[in-house]
Amino acid sequence: MTDAIMPGQAVRYGPTGTVGTITRIEEIGGRKFGLIDTTNLLYRLDLLVPVIIREGKAKKAPADAREAIAEERIREKVAAESAWLNVDGSCEGGG
Repeated sequence: MTDAIMPGQAVRYGPTGTVGTITRIEEIGGRKFGLIDTTNLLYRLDLLVPVIIREGKAKKAPADAREAIAEERIREKVAAESAWLNVDGSCEGGG
């Protein structure tokens, strides 16, 4: 899905609900980020959802439910796998 997001496309950042238009795409550390015009901040493309903006409101672009579920599962898997990067390997148990 990240390849489908292009400059000029309206998107929503899921975790905060920020809506705007992608002005440029950058690759940093092997990940792709898009600059949203409303905040002038970079957001990970894999966390952006394409939307259709009508009369000042953003509506989620229609998508196949199976595709949306598959993408969400991939995001959850990536998040779970990356959580192990923060573990230092020690087995300290406190107490």
